Amino acid sequence: MAQTTQQSSSLSLLSILTAATALRIYIFLHHPTLISTLASHPQTSTPISSFLSLREAVHLRSLAIFQHAVAHGGHHSPLVVASLGKVLGWRRWEVGSALVWSGMDVLGGWALYRSVLAKGRTGLTEQEEGESEDRVRGRAVKVAALYLFNPFNIASCLARTTKPLSSSLTLLAVQQGMEGHAFLSTFILSLAAHTSLYPLLLLPPLLLLGRRQTRLLTAGRGSATFALVKGVLGALVGLGGGMYLGWELQGRTWDWVYESWGSIVLLTDLTPNIGMWWYFITEMFDHFRDFFLLTLNVHVLSYVAPFTIKFREDPLFAITALAGIFAVFQSYPTVGDAGLFWGLMSLHPTIFPYLRHPLVTTLLLTYATLLLPIFHTLWLGPGSRSGSGNANFFYAITLVWGLGGQAAVLDACWAWGRHRWEIERRRGVALAARAEVEAGEEEKTKVSARRVVVQM
Repeated sequence: MAQTTQQSSSLSLLSILTAATALRIYIFLHHPTLISTLASHPQTSTPISSFLSLREAVHLRSLAIFQHAVAHGGHHSPLVVASLGKVLGWRRWEVGSALVWSGMDVLGGWALYRSVLAKGRTGLTEQEEGESEDRVRGRAVKVAALYLFNPFNIASCLARTTKPLSSSLTLLAVQQGMEGHAFLSTFILSLAAHTSLYPLLLLPPLLLLGRRQTRLLTAGRGSATFALVKGVLGALVGLGGGMYLGWELQGRTWDWVYESWGSIVLLTDLTPNIGMWWYFITEMFDHFRDFFLLTLNVHVLSYVAPFTIKFREDPLFAITALAGIFAVFQSYPTVGDAGLFWGLMSLHPTIFPYLRHPLVTTLLLTYATLLLPIFHTLWLGPGSRSGSGNANFFYAITLVWGLGGQAAVLDACWAWGRHRWEIERRRGVALAARAEVEAGEEEKTKVSARRVVVQM
């Protein structure tokens, strides 16, 4: 029976992965106008992740102009340019890129599926520990489907940005951590840092996740400590090895570090996006630019330690909450970052009943998603309506987008705390009932002993 159910869930997963791939490839090949629109729209593309700038970087690299391949090619890491450049160099690169970018999303969905199975084996709560294997597999398929058919993830994939690669590597790192592979998890996460610097900030909770899962799977404290060491080693190897390869690929120069990672921290490109930084820095006097750049960067960084400490018993939720923070407050966000957050949120179904305002959050995000392209068109878009709006139109709706994203994170954190309180309350009630039963049995034993003494 169990084998039949496992085969059924495998077929369901295969169907989901196939359908998601087919949908993306169909749109890639039959709707080129939509693809070109998404590739240049600020909701799906930024200077750090843009496909157009990636193609330019690949072209400059093919001409052996290494010094301009990063600086004038969209600030992409040499590692990303070299790896994806192989695909863009094909004669039928449209078909090849459709397959590769669809494969990135499918990899992320598969990683979520495996993460749900791993969480089912080492449940954090009584509900998760009591779930049957059939139910866990069914839920895992649903989680993969929700991620793969999320409109944010589909749009990000169709835009051919580097965001699907970053999200897939992050989810794969989480999956490896959930399965107790500490070295691989941090190694993969450090590779994701070459597409965007922010995945590297997930390293502290990911180390705790690998340590916790190793302890639960092996039932050994010594092995858990060794897992922490392996995690740190994996991060050093991945980050150091990637930087060395970038140095070699860039013609033995470190200029790419400033052009790639430095652009994220210093916001060197003020192209409008759905983030909070660009408008603020544009309107700010240059005299105060450095101070407010420091403030904005420290603000994002300041969440890492508190979230890691607060959710140390559930590091997977710490990763989820931080992903939601980064989806709003990083320097160059896209809707793909929100898609990653909601994919990770699907790993925590037990907190959903405790959400306080899911309807308000959903309406805020829907409202902002629909109005972002409209307000951008009124400001900078083509056609007769262009110029009828201004930058305030677009930035105002990005504030609504940010409000919706942070409302989701705040509500999720409150729901997590309420869920934990319910668990502790149930445990307290159970312990009190057990103590009462034991006290009653002890009293009965004493009464019986007295009767025996009296009879004697």
